[in-house]
Formats: sequence, structure tokens, C-alpha cells
Amino acid sequence: MTAAVDADTTPLLSVRDLRVRFGTKRGVARVVNGISYDVAAGETVAIVGESGSGKSVGVMALMGLVKQPPGRVEGSARFEGAELIGATEAELRMRRGNRMAMIFQDPMTSLNPVRSIGYQVGESLRVHQGLSKRAALDRAGELLDLVGIPSPRQRLREYPHQFSGGMRQRVMIAMGLATDPSLLIADEPTTALDVTTQAQIVELVGDLQARLGMAVVWITHDLGVVARIAHRVLVMYAGRIVESGTVDDVLADPRHPYSIGLLESLPKPGVERPERLFSIPGLPPDPVHLPAGCAFWERCSFRLDDAERDTVPELREVSPGHAVACLYDVARPRS
Repeated sequence: MTAAVDADTTPLLSVRDLRVRFGTKRGVARVVNGISYDVAAGETVAIVGESGSGKSVGVMALMGLVKQPPGRVEGSARFEGAELIGATEAELRMRRGNRMAMIFQDPMTSLNPVRSIGYQVGESLRVHQGLSKRAALDRAGELLDLVGIPSPRQRLREYPHQFSGGMRQRVMIAMGLATDPSLLIADEPTTALDVTTQAQIVELVGDLQARLGMAVVWITHDLGVVARIAHRVLVMYAGRIVESGTVDDVLADPRHPYSIGLLESLPKPGVERPERLFSIPGLPPDPVHLPAGCAFWERCSFRLDDAERDTVPELREVSPGHAVACLYDVARPRS
């Protein structure tokens, strides 16, 4: 269960016209193309889309994890009133790992194989809060207990290869929570896990959020996870937000052809499974050669007039709080 959110508060995170470019041998790859959104304190915002849609790069840019060059980051992202884009490394370090924390997709590549779990969980406590080695280790044991790792004190001396995939992800969550952040960014944290462990991690993050009151940005392509955890959903395609709204708006009444296609590709409980599930035809566009108009045009089953293919659709409200970037008024077919 996600915590209740006070919609009248000033946003904890406010992103405006964020753009990320990468210089490549083939030309400039436009990976994030002017996205804007807010995250309130205690809110869960899910960012969904296919691989390559720009959802992970967009949040890495906020954390100062996009190397410049070859990358180039433009726009604004204000976190707790402070501008992140263009901030110095020292300014980012004050917030990154302290007030903002991030869980990555594959904990085995994020954890240091030659450092004990206790050392790694306690590191941010030593760096950001000035705790002694002993105090940091004591707190690390409390954090492992908080995220449901059995015999936490004993396991502080162990190494990542001695933990299962689900337990390693719990360690990553413990590291993220070490300094009591106000914002936790989870970048597809359940992708490499089996279904049962996925459900446990999703439930764990939801419970911790309700207890600690932090905001969560959850990046995923799993709409089942979105339905369970999110207050609001941002659907990204080719580096743009093509639909945004509450989880009920987007999942129950999708209004962008891409959102509709994602939902139609899911198996429907209680409905006889066809020989083949629906899939969106074609492939996402090359970020080096993005079309001049609607990036989804070639794959869209709702398009009408080829004369409009070069028109860039802007986000517009179709109902209060529910915005769609589409030239047409479309709706999901009723089964």
C-alpha cells in the first residue's frame, strides 16, 4: 500500500524541460526530449516505457550520473528548492546518497564483491553523517533488520556472493535508506528477480515508504507493479512523456495509442488466452534519427491523415490531472 499524499504541498522534486543528449559517431542521440513533472513528498510516481524510452537516463541526469561529455544535460530539476542541473560535484554529493538515494537494476554489479555487506551499507553513514566505524556497523545491522534480512548482525561480515538475488536487492534498499532520504529512486529494481521475490521487494518498498514518509520514483516496464504501488504514472516514449495521470487514469482509461498498446499486450485475467498476445508493431525510433513530428506515428494504429505526421503533439489535458500528447481523441477498446 502507498502512503497518502497531500496534493497542496510544494513539490519535493520539480523537473522542467529536461533534455539529455549524447554525442556518438553516428551523430547526436536525443535520449530525453523536454520532460517536465513534479513529485510530492510521500508520493510514488511510476515512469514506464520500453527499453530506450529515456526513463532511466532521465533520473540519472537528476543524480548527476550522466558524464558530460559525451552527454549534455539541459533544463531544470529543483530538489528541496535547490537546482540539481549544473550543480557542482560537491553540491550534488551533499544530496546524492544523503537526501536522494537510488536503487539500481542489478545489485550484483552495484555491490563491491571484495567489501563486506556491513562495510558497504555503513559507508554512506560514515561519509554523510560522520559516524564512527563501530556506530556505522551497528546502524547497518539495524537497516538489514529493517529490510527483512534474517540474522542481520551475522550477515554484516558476509560478501555479496553469499546472498541470493532477492537478498542483494534488500541490501541495496538498506543502503538507500541509510541516511533517511526524502526521495528514493528505484530503477527497475525487480527486473532480474523471480516473480515471488519481485512481489516481496515491491511490498517491502511500499511498507517502508508508508513508515518513513519518503517519496519514490519507480522506473519500470511492468504495469502490474505500477498498479500496485503508484499514485501517478508517466508514460515515456522516444524521450518524451506521452501520457501522465493518476494510476486509475492511465491504467483504466488510457488515452495515448502507445499506452493502449502496452495495456493490450498484457494477459487478461479470466479471459481465454489467444494463440498470440497482442504486440505493438515495429520498433522504437533511433534517437539519432528521430522523426520531425510524432515519434509514434509509424507504429500507431489510430493515425488518420499523413499530412499530420510531421506535427509534434503537445501534452494536453483530457480530464483534470490527466494529460496526453496525441493529435487524436482515442480510447482503449472495450473487451
